[in-house]
Amino acid sequence: MTTQATPIGPRIERRASENASARAIADAATARLARLQSITAALSNTVTQDAVAHSVLHEAIIALECDAGAVLVTIEGQHQLVLLREAGSLDPLMRSFEGEQPAWSPGPYAEAVEKGMSTYLESFEEMLTRYPAFKNVSKLDSRGAWIFLPLAIEGRAVGALAFGFAQPRNFTFLDRNFADTVSRYCAQALDRVRLRVAAAAALAEAGEARQMAEQANNAKTVFLRAMSHELRTPLNAILGYTEILEMGLRGPVSPAQATDLGRIKRAAAYLLRLINDVLTVARLEGARPLMPVSIAVSPALAEVEGLCALQAKAKGLTLTVTPTESEIAVTADAERFQQILLNLITNAIKFTNSGGSIKVAYVADARMLRLRVTDTGVGVKPADVERVFEPFVQIDRDLTSATQQGVGLGLSISRELARAMHGDLTLQSMEGVGSAFTLTLPIVSTSPPTTRELAAI
Repeated sequence: MTTQATPIGPRIERRASENASARAIADAATARLARLQSITAALSNTVTQDAVAHSVLHEAIIALECDAGAVLVTIEGQHQLVLLREAGSLDPLMRSFEGEQPAWSPGPYAEAVEKGMSTYLESFEEMLTRYPAFKNVSKLDSRGAWIFLPLAIEGRAVGALAFGFAQPRNFTFLDRNFADTVSRYCAQALDRVRLRVAAAAALAEAGEARQMAEQANNAKTVFLRAMSHELRTPLNAILGYTEILEMGLRGPVSPAQATDLGRIKRAAAYLLRLINDVLTVARLEGARPLMPVSIAVSPALAEVEGLCALQAKAKGLTLTVTPTESEIAVTADAERFQQILLNLITNAIKFTNSGGSIKVAYVADARMLRLRVTDTGVGVKPADVERVFEPFVQIDRDLTSATQQGVGLGLSISRELARAMHGDLTLQSMEGVGSAFTLTLPIVSTSPPTTRELAAI
């Protein structure tokens, strides 16, 4: 039995044909890869959406050997598409974004944006079968094949990409893979441009808002400082003339008149305290510089004790100020240091009932001094511990008389001053038991550090 051998000639021709086909595919793949690299390089330098569209269409039309192309973008918050750039002549199907499509036959752009679908139409007949709403479109006025691609970032549509071909086309795997890759690159580039523009707009808006806020704040500070000075002048005159009348320099004063003069004096003094608080805030916001110097702590405590002792005694309170056991000095503005201490002690006197006590103690290490003002007063709720330092906030107003109340600036000012002097002011409190304010300031010089235990609440 003999086997007839296959002629050698046809086999050689078939292999040559297969090799040529393989080389053609390889060459096409290499060319497409080069185009993708060109697109990537171009998109990395684009700063506008139009530049992105130009780069994509220029390279993709050559690579796909098509006759027309279009890049469209969505309007923020809508599904409507706007033509960003076109190349070649767009036929009715490629321009269908300009009109509404019937619900029973949505167009290719609707499918791309709303459903994220890529559509490859290889002939006019396939297009009519898929989109019967275009049955009245003339074949002579239409392209022979189309590609419609979604431009999406993480499922969010940012636009659509379309290509049109003069003749029917069988789209290979290579064609489809290249087109899908181009659409991803284009979407990412468009999104980067959008983010860059949004960030620039946000920065510009923030800059304008900051400038307007600074101008408004400066105007407010100037107004407060001017008004505070203007109001203090007549108030000082009222206080002065009230004292003259009390002393009887204008004639005898009856007991009833003396009582009324006392009320006038207290009311004027109260109003003057409020104005001084507002003026202090204006000075702080106006960046009035502090004058830090080295302050010996013991003499400062003794002076504050002398100023507050009578007020505490009149209310039936025990005021104990523990002097430092060594010569400790802190870096602070002398006037502001005294202002903070006076505010803390007078606050303690205000909110402590008769028979209670107020103690001033300290603890020092090599770097910081902590002065604690402790009282047995009404205390503060846990939720209000930080709120007491907010401007114009007063806790438990019902616990003080009208002439004792302020505008809620004292503690806010005190904390700002302490922090401006590189220290801090904090509060520990227990409702119904008492409060402890701790003023922290940097130490300049000290003998071997000593510690006086802080009184517990």
